[in-house]
Amino acid sequence: MSMFAGCRCAASLLIVVAAGRFVAAQPAARPNVDHLLRDSRAAVEQGRLAEAESILNRALAAAPDNREAQLQLGIVYLFTQRYVQARLLFRDATAAADTDPAALLRIGAACLRADRLGDAELYLARAIAASPDSTDANLLLGQVYSGTGRPEKAVERFQHVVRLDPRHAHAHYFLGIAYTLTGKRTEGLEELKRSAALAPGNAGFGFYLGLAYLEARQDAAAARELARVVALAPSDIEAKVNLSWALINVGKSTAAASTLEDVVKQQPANAVAWFLLGDAFRRQGDDERAIADYTRAATLDPKMNDALFALGSVYYWRNDLEKAAEWFDRLMAIEPRHAGAHYQLGKIALQQKRLDEAVAHLEVCTRADPDNKGAHYQLSRAFRLKGENEKADRELAAFRALGSQMPDDAAWREQRLERIGTRPTGVPK
Repeated sequence: MSMFAGCRCAASLLIVVAAGRFVAAQPAARPNVDHLLRDSRAAVEQGRLAEAESILNRALAAAPDNREAQLQLGIVYLFTQRYVQARLLFRDATAAADTDPAALLRIGAACLRADRLGDAELYLARAIAASPDSTDANLLLGQVYSGTGRPEKAVERFQHVVRLDPRHAHAHYFLGIAYTLTGKRTEGLEELKRSAALAPGNAGFGFYLGLAYLEARQDAAAARELARVVALAPSDIEAKVNLSWALINVGKSTAAASTLEDVVKQQPANAVAWFLLGDAFRRQGDDERAIADYTRAATLDPKMNDALFALGSVYYWRNDLEKAAEWFDRLMAIEPRHAGAHYQLGKIALQQKRLDEAVAHLEVCTRADPDNKGAHYQLSRAFRLKGENEKADRELAAFRALGSQMPDDAAWREQRLERIGTRPTGVPK
């Protein structure tokens, strides 16, 4: 997952906002209508929409101008995808000059929940115009802006909520996500920390904080936070998978493997878990088990670039160049300009003295990844063997500009894994 689309915490918040704060600005309805409205609200909250519709039609038969009944029936129509009828009822329910802003808020929240973002924006903007300091309306409008590709405007809404209520955990949470969407990852991480500190029992806040730590390469912090999330929500598979990724990154591959084996027992088709399980065993030096698990991942998801690259890399390290090239070629069929695949195929071609092919691959790699020190070094060797000394000198100078010494082979492998294909396909970003 991108990391931040469709958060876990929004659904519960929307239900709370939509649960019924509207106090009709009209003469009190007859008692039987009040009872019907109470019953319809309960039916909507429990997902019994057909029953709610029947109750509301009875209420409107008894009181045709009852705005609360119109509003509730509009929400039922919205959730059953009868958008034209919903708009007509919302128009009738909010036409009066004395419309309570809470009614506009409820409609906006329902539209957001139904993924009708344009309608949500309209009603939430009206709610804010009537009540500028409504934390709920500003929070939900910020979510609309995030969902429609306007994270800068979302930041403004969430910042306003934080100014109104500095301890509003949801506001800090959504502000952190919005900052991240604008590229301000440091600010985003700080806001996510605040949200988790304000609501330590909220597993959703902790989960996205853990992802933010992973994104920032703060793996130890990610492992701590995601372990806390797993303790709060032991059945959370996504949290376990990402916890395992963090554990692998901090050298705790045995613990990661234990967690991932539990995951694949529960979800045998989880390709990401199989990939990471292969990575855990590779870190333990068990190449055979790593190959088996990487292959399982690639079988479940034939377009998982990381599994294909990992398989090619393991075979390369075992000096099985034919099998290594086979997996890198499969990766190239999916992503023709994959820098890592070109780098490895260039090295294979160079070892086999196919110099023109080696140069072709390595030049693609250096264009795609100019800081790839090894590619410049290998390219200088290829040019030297071809007798093209001027080009060889140029690549050697580029290699030296990136650092004067070549790391040893084992360290180089780890460095490349940190640079190419590190994020398993499917792990939320």
